[in-house]
Amino acid sequence: MRKITLRKNSNQRKEEIQEALKERKEKILKNVIDYYINHGEPVASNFLVVHCHFNVSPATIRNDFKELTEEGYLYKCHLASGRLPTDKALKYFIDNILDNEDLLERWTNLWEEQIKQLRAEAISDLLDMIADKSRSLVFYYDPQRDFIEKHGLKYIFSRLAATSKDDNLITLVAEAIDHLDDRLEKIDINEEPLVLIGKDNPLIPSDDFSALLARSLRSKNIYGLLGFKSMPYDKHLGLLNALSDLI
Repeated sequence: MRKITLRKNSNQRKEEIQEALKERKEKILKNVIDYYINHGEPVASNFLVVHCHFNVSPATIRNDFKELTEEGYLYKCHLASGRLPTDKALKYFIDNILDNEDLLERWTNLWEEQIKQLRAEAISDLLDMIADKSRSLVFYYDPQRDFIEKHGLKYIFSRLAATSKDDNLITLVAEAIDHLDDRLEKIDINEEPLVLIGKDNPLIPSDDFSALLARSLRSKNIYGLLGFKSMPYDKHLGLLNALSDLI
């Protein structure tokens, strides 16, 4: 009987260790994503220990980095860098946002209050003001009339000009946005909101962008937001909710 009890205690201890490891890795992933969204830069193990209050050594964090990288959630862009979230990690993050009704409702309510204060008299004015507040490209597409409104182009190209040394990329992005209506015409929105990240985003020929799409409750036309992958997804998903019955 005594040996059985010890085995049970040993198994229980292993389960506790595994659960603690899982919780720590989830906390690491969340902090890496949060930092990437706020700063667009990789995160080092020392930064997490000092600024995110992990009660373990940087070497332990690096081991967790390695496991999360093997699982497809993190990557490093060069040998001396910290870690960045993969598209898989961002999808995991977005799924958690969509499951958090309180968070979405809070952002939706905040956007609704801001939109009321804008006092826009036309969709064009509304989109222009929202593009400035979200610092993203905001668009509205009516496939029946083959008509599209696009606002906030400056936020895409100002950042591209500051971060990209590839003139061909800037040209490709410009051409893609110029033909945004053609690309939207080929997209089926079976689930709302539709979140397209990196390689899954057919609107831009670059892995650096994400798009959030939905349909208007009134007209069933498509509206959405296009920006860099390091966008604040919770804030922008709340924006889509707030716009759903306004345009």
